[in-house]
Amino acid sequence: MSKGYIMMAMGDDYVLQACLCALSIKKTQKINNVSLVTNNIVPEKYINLFDKIISIPFTEETKTYYKTEQRWKVFHVTPYEETVLLDTDMIFLSDVSYWWKYFQQKSIGFVSKVRDYRNHLIDNDYYRKAFTANNLPNIYCAFHYFKKDDTALEYYKILNSVCKNYEKYYEIYAPKQSPSLSSMDVNHAVALLDSGIKDYTLSFASFVHMKSKIQGWSSPSDNWRDNVPYYLDEDFNLKIGNFMQHGLFHYTENSFCEDVIGEYNASH
Repeated sequence: MSKGYIMMAMGDDYVLQACLCALSIKKTQKINNVSLVTNNIVPEKYINLFDKIISIPFTEETKTYYKTEQRWKVFHVTPYEETVLLDTDMIFLSDVSYWWKYFQQKSIGFVSKVRDYRNHLIDNDYYRKAFTANNLPNIYCAFHYFKKDDTALEYYKILNSVCKNYEKYYEIYAPKQSPSLSSMDVNHAVALLDSGIKDYTLSFASFVHMKSKIQGWSSPSDNWRDNVPYYLDEDFNLKIGNFMQHGLFHYTENSFCEDVIGEYNASH
């Protein structure tokens, strides 16, 4: 059964992030198939990183800056029978290919626990007030798995409806501290509730989430790089402060990509 990663990139910055992520996948993963869904131009030197570069199908007017209304479409265009959908602003620092043998037990699966750069589980809801206030499933769609089966198909039909009519769904499932714009994390949590799917947690999978206000700092700035230095050595070992990073790293800030992609290019 074919397995692979897929990303959706809407904008040149996100295409570059996806290319950096693909470079890191090829460098670290035994299971390293990766495809990209985009209507933007992919720089020629990165094209061979991807199994397929797929145009976003049946494009439509979007309401939000991040164009989250489009993301449900990946189910219909993925070239793989088992897929992990990633946010583009992530890199792999060590091999997590063994996770895949657990994925196949589910039709839909999400990371539900993330860590700060010190490897502490994050329980701060600074960015997730709607989850706490409405008791939503605590999932992170930056890393989620789906299988090409009927259960996932029905789920993505519901997600399509949520993405297109999020205001109405939020009134039902997330009326308290509801986000003013479409949030893909909230959309997925609502779709899970609406679908009735219960077994959706990838309990063994996680990632380091670098949004600054959840790092445990007393006076964080908006950008984590203003609070702590990072070091990337020639073997692509990454330290944040004095803490070595492993697995999957969600760096969140485009300036990080701009700074490090040249080093990955040099080794490609």
